Amino acid sequence: MPTISYKLSNGQRIQGTTTKISDNLGWNKKPLQHWAWKQGMDGKNYWETTQKAADAGTIAHYLIECDLRKLKPDLKQYKGMPDLVEMAVFAFEQSYLPWKNMVKFKALEMEIHLVSELYEYGATPDCIASVNDRLALFDWKTSGGVYPEMVIQMAAYKNAWDETHPTTPITDGAYMLRINKETAAFHFHHWLDLSKPWEAFLCLLKLSNLKDDLKRMV
Repeated sequence: MPTISYKLSNGQRIQGTTTKISDNLGWNKKPLQHWAWKQGMDGKNYWETTQKAADAGTIAHYLIECDLRKLKPDLKQYKGMPDLVEMAVFAFEQSYLPWKNMVKFKALEMEIHLVSELYEYGATPDCIASVNDRLALFDWKTSGGVYPEMVIQMAAYKNAWDETHPTTPITDGAYMLRINKETAAFHFHHWLDLSKPWEAFLCLLKLSNLKDDLKRMV
């Protein structure tokens, strides 16, 4: 997704949710640094490993996006990866579609750009959806696990939506579909109460403001 330029109603530019989290959350850095170090100790290029591992999950991610946008997928672009395509299609048909039908999933808004005037940050959730006839956030990640910063991000998205849509707030929390990088296997997660991750995001906002103040002091 290209970088979004978020602005308040007075024209002031502000940072997005992901930037606020990545610039101010320290505990999520060490696991990635250790993994990259271990790749180097094993004689591997961590960037090449990441790209290769993401292939199967990337294809599954593409299939979901096409489904939500009502587009016909073009799998010919992956013609050199028949085994990965097979895994992705199997997971899409045997995991995602049955879940979608079971919960009466309907995509309502895709990648809508939101601005919180109250807390001064931008947000672009993957999808606002109806799940079992209740309004919810829906996001899908190609990753090896679920991490606290992901839930913090979704809490910030929920607040931005609720602030800008006071008559139709999120009532069913957040759903996340995690796609395994190597096998494209699907894992579903649901958080109804996002109060704790929202509290964490407020701390990050405060730290971001303090950091700006400190920079002006030196």
